[in-house]
Amino acid sequence: MKKKAGLLLTGIMLFVALIVGFSSTATKATASADASVDAPSGSQNPQATAPAEGTVSGPAVDVSQIAMNKQKTIVKVGKKSVLKISGTPSQVVWTSKNPQIATVSGTGTVKGVKTGKTVVTASVDGITLSCNVTVVAKMTKKDFSKFSGENFVAYCQRMGYNGGYAWKGQWKGNSKKRSTYRKIKIGATKAKVEKAYGDFTLVKCKAKDPFTKMKGLKKNKVKYYNDEVWGRYRIRFYYNSKKKVVAIILACNIGEIKKKDLKKYL
Repeated sequence: MKKKAGLLLTGIMLFVALIVGFSSTATKATASADASVDAPSGSQNPQATAPAEGTVSGPAVDVSQIAMNKQKTIVKVGKKSVLKISGTPSQVVWTSKNPQIATVSGTGTVKGVKTGKTVVTASVDGITLSCNVTVVAKMTKKDFSKFSGENFVAYCQRMGYNGGYAWKGQWKGNSKKRSTYRKIKIGATKAKVEKAYGDFTLVKCKAKDPFTKMKGLKKNKVKYYNDEVWGRYRIRFYYNSKKKVVAIILACNIGEIKKKDLKKYL
């Protein structure tokens, strides 16, 4: 009886030992599997390839390549001019030295407030770029008086512009010399016109423009023009290939002028 009890006890102890051994082996295998999942491929240390703190991603900015599209600009009161920065993806901080003369938005749009001069700066990547801003007067009725010898607006009304149009012109070769209220006359450069009226982009003359085929303008080989606008009234400056003024036209309802209306001038 005692022998049988001893054998039974021995069997129980062996069974318990087997269970404990199997459990230990399983735990180690699980731990090993977990470690292989957490660790990066080819590394025994999960933190070995972690980037160091303070590492800067992306290439460094070459400040010598940063530029502003304009070093100077001339705008009318109430009008805008857009400044842009190239050569960097960084955020730009825009500032106007005198916001009472001209303001600047967070994206570089300059707006004229009153006549005068100021400086707009752009700060980016540790450097500062500047643009000299000049604000000139906006167009008024005065701009349409001196050139015509009488108030052009009154002239247009006398000519019955409500039912059509009216115009007066000056071009190179005319015997009578005239100049605009802002002292622009035949022979002026584009830069001089901008100094008086603000920055603009020249428009290439098109065949449908009735004035370009006038004898006086055709003889002077007009190639470009720009419009200065006040309501329905325009001062149109025509330029040759050298970008010098060869004709000046004052007109109202300019879009209604047809070839037949200028027949005697063609």
